[in-house]
Amino acid sequence: MKKLTITLLLLTFFSFKLAEIRSIYNIPMQADAVTASDLDLDGDLDIVIKHSINAQTEWGGIYMMQNDGYGHFEYLNSAFDTAIAWTIYSDTIISKTYPDIVYHSNDSIVFLSRDGDDYFRIQSYVGGGSKVNDFDLGDVDGNGHLDVVFISNNHHYWGLIFNQGDSSFTAPGYYDVDYPPTDIACDDLNDDNREDIVITGASSEIYFSNDTGFEMQPLQHNAGHVRITDLDNDNYKDIITFSDAYFMSFVHLYENLGNNVFDTVNDFNVPEGCSDFFVTDFNNDSLPDALFLTYDTDGNSLLLYFNLGDFQFGHEKIIKLDNYGESRRFMHCADMDGNGYEDILITRQVFDTAYAPSYLEILFNDGHGNFVENPLTSVQTSDFKHQTSNLNCYPNPFSDRVKIEYILVKEHKTELNIYNMHGQKIKTLVDKTLQKGKYKTTWDGTDKNGKEVSSGVYIISLVAGRQNQSCRLVYNKWTKKIDY
Repeated sequence: MKKLTITLLLLTFFSFKLAEIRSIYNIPMQADAVTASDLDLDGDLDIVIKHSINAQTEWGGIYMMQNDGYGHFEYLNSAFDTAIAWTIYSDTIISKTYPDIVYHSNDSIVFLSRDGDDYFRIQSYVGGGSKVNDFDLGDVDGNGHLDVVFISNNHHYWGLIFNQGDSSFTAPGYYDVDYPPTDIACDDLNDDNREDIVITGASSEIYFSNDTGFEMQPLQHNAGHVRITDLDNDNYKDIITFSDAYFMSFVHLYENLGNNVFDTVNDFNVPEGCSDFFVTDFNNDSLPDALFLTYDTDGNSLLLYFNLGDFQFGHEKIIKLDNYGESRRFMHCADMDGNGYEDILITRQVFDTAYAPSYLEILFNDGHGNFVENPLTSVQTSDFKHQTSNLNCYPNPFSDRVKIEYILVKEHKTELNIYNMHGQKIKTLVDKTLQKGKYKTTWDGTDKNGKEVSSGVYIISLVAGRQNQSCRLVYNKWTKKIDY
């Protein structure tokens, strides 16, 4: 592995707020995709942004911002790269300790893996001169390691490289399609511990992973974008897609009926063209909502649709954004201030001959799907008489098992669930009516199928009656004690 040189450009790399009363930060020019990850393993989410190479500053690459624990950020690190990438992820793929940073670069997948204070760049070529247009991560072969699935729009195929668990990947495999694919998503659709693949474009298709290869099943509608999530909270992963005509976007919902059967159950129209969307629970009702990023940089920039249950979505909630002269926006959603609610990160891709920076804006969620411009940290009280519940989780961070204690001051229908930082439910620990009293349980770091989860940040959510509380946990499975 070749050691990566970390580059610091003093001209642009001092992150600072545009105004003290708003979470808007100056960042280097031509900001592209953004994601969140606990880069320093201190229990809060940091920010990773991919920047295209800029002729004026002669810089492009990965820009990292550190969370102070309260939802404020400052420059952490950077890595030079000339790649143009509109997708970026961070997860423990190669490193056994720190999250890796993954993005695509023309004909390859690039991994930035941290070893102590240094980052190393590992590049996996897909071969054949093909351009990688998008990718996703998932355990396709069920061996406990995240693989990479990708699409090539101009060469009309999707492909994958398998993670062998020893910091290496197999040669890429290719699967031809009869159209230019536009998006790809990966998740377990049939609870067999192997993650399946959904491709969109002029057709939309599911590829179920099995021991002998893949079984293809078409979906009813073509689409430009796809996400996989449990839309009706029945522990089966459903599919949501959308396509747009610039002035209108068309959303299609597919219910997972089990046994590899999907039914088209509903659709709705978004009254603007959209470039991207994100699906997660914004109002803390355990149902994933849909947030759309519109093309219009002067008007209704974000449209939020709350999930009403039974595959029905309410009217749009308009979230307007100021325009800073950007030509394109990218977004990601994660809990950035540690209060258990999903916030919105927006990067603004600015081109300016006067060396103007790009901007990062964070909108903080109050837990009801309302967004404000400053962090909202959770407030705890010891006056249990006026609380419906109290939640305590320890040790934190943990590597083997976490103890969970909570108090109910009256009888309630009670749910205790584990979520990852994408808002996806990992496991249900409690789902029943409980009497008034003090309760204890544990979580061993496994999902609903008994499979060990990846190291990272997880949310324990306690819902009792109309009240709720959450606890953010840091799980690091690599620090487990091993008896010889």
